[in-house]
Amino acid sequence: MDTIKETIEVKKKHVKKSILKVVAVAVSTGLLAVGAVAALDNLQGPGSGLSQVTEPEPVVLDIDEADMTDESDSGTEDEQQEKKRGFFSWLKIWFYGVLTGIAGFFATKIPWRKIFTKRNLIILLVLVAVFLCAKYLLPQFVDVPWGPDVTKAE
Repeated sequence: MDTIKETIEVKKKHVKKSILKVVAVAVSTGLLAVGAVAALDNLQGPGSGLSQVTEPEPVVLDIDEADMTDESDSGTEDEQQEKKRGFFSWLKIWFYGVLTGIAGFFATKIPWRKIFTKRNLIILLVLVAVFLCAKYLLPQFVDVPWGPDVTKAE
């Protein structure tokens, strides 16, 4: 009788662990997919140099009669472009969801407790602090190549 109860308890623990892994994969899939889609939708074009930001060129708009189009003709093309963008957005969401689901599955297989020990976390925090000091504090006191006064050569 004890072996049956022990077997049931072992199975319950295994099922509970499996359910927690599935939930972890689902949450990571959702979060990473939403983040990836948001990042892709908000990507800008190639970056402009600092001189273009501080001294922008004026925008001049010339309208000729040849440039004017009939609104009834352009409506169908705009609707088709919107439908196409919608389809590819859903396809992109699905693709990144699958990728993040795979990544979330493999993330459950990594022994995180062995990796993130107290010593390793302290080392990671020290490295982050050194990076932040080198990135933001060091340019205030020393002339470095990544300082705020350096502009990209165009």
